[in-house]
Amino acid sequence: MKFLTGMEPTEKAEATATVASVFMAAGMIAVAVMSGSVSVLAEGIDTVVDVVASVAVLIGLRLSRRHSRDFPNGLYKLENLVAVAIGVLILVSAYELARESIHKLMTEGTRNGITGAWVAMATMAVVVVVTWLLASYKARVGKANNSPSLIADAKHSWTDTVASAAVILGVGLQAAGVPYVDSIVALAIVAFLAWSSIEVIRDGVKVLLDASIEKEVLEQTRSFIESDPRVRRVVAVEGRNSGSFRFLHITIVPDTSDIREADALATELKESLKKEIQNVEEIAIDFSAEAALTATFAVPLAEDGRTVPPHLGDASSFSLISIDPDGQAVVERVPVDNVLAPGTPGHDVKLAVMLARHGVGYLITRERLPEAGAWFVLRANDISVIASPDVKDIETAESKALGAVGVAASLAAVDVACDP
Repeated sequence: MKFLTGMEPTEKAEATATVASVFMAAGMIAVAVMSGSVSVLAEGIDTVVDVVASVAVLIGLRLSRRHSRDFPNGLYKLENLVAVAIGVLILVSAYELARESIHKLMTEGTRNGITGAWVAMATMAVVVVVTWLLASYKARVGKANNSPSLIADAKHSWTDTVASAAVILGVGLQAAGVPYVDSIVALAIVAFLAWSSIEVIRDGVKVLLDASIEKEVLEQTRSFIESDPRVRRVVAVEGRNSGSFRFLHITIVPDTSDIREADALATELKESLKKEIQNVEEIAIDFSAEAALTATFAVPLAEDGRTVPPHLGDASSFSLISIDPDGQAVVERVPVDNVLAPGTPGHDVKLAVMLARHGVGYLITRERLPEAGAWFVLRANDISVIASPDVKDIETAESKALGAVGVAASLAAVDVACDP
């Protein structure tokens, strides 16, 4: 079928089901008119509803991926809206079948009212096989592509398979002279249809109301991120379904204070998650304030790697010192080479930018920096400058850093104690 070329797998599955349903509906209605079987006619009418539902699903699948000025975030939820509509159609079908079954119970009694029962049964046997194949096909494609409308339509096809098999049983027993069996079997099918429709409507409405995505998907996402050694802790994993697609919002504490490294980590995690989790359309990764559990001090060092030079511009390298929140110990020391040649234009400004990119919160120097380029860059990036002429080497610098954090922690404790 050439019209299937270029379609998405979900669209192809629904189009195939639509064509098959048209032929089945026409065959059942024709046989029902000839045989006088009301149950076959009811199933034929139900299949006509299937055709309408399939067309609706096709429209939903086609339009759900579109973006416009009025809907910049896409029409993903249109699929869920279609799924709800299908659920309502199943309910309508159940109601019509129930009404017809009760009417037969009240008026026909033991009369079979069916001519050519074997023709009707043979026709319904073909319908059972075809609907079973279509239901399996749609369920497989729907799950593979996380399409709620196609999964809902597959459930409808499963109910049609059961209903058609029950119609064969009912027609056969009715033709054999067993009273009421056709209507009783039909009423049992009604209960099955009603339950299926409630399930479909519930699932669709949950997504329309922005309910969270499946718990197992959230747990899978958390486990995947926690397995990355560059992630210190996963603070939160949240998400929502919209149509066939998932939207994730993740908050992590990266095991780095370097902004560039953290951004690179987030980019890699997004790419990996889209391969790991099906149908992820968008991932937002935030860094928690807990990433700053330690205070990071930058100490300029001379060529010997130990002495603090008198001027910032004379630094050959920096030692990035991380202090615990209580100011009790040095948690980490990270050496960073100064690759900028001294005396180059804007040297101090570039140094300030480099420190900001490494997530530095404090800079210890022996000189008071003039309110010029580098000073403004540091201030703009919330980097405090501690100017102390008596800081001659790395040991005294670390002592100064520990003392600064300890004083800050003590003041914070006093504020908490005095807070009414």
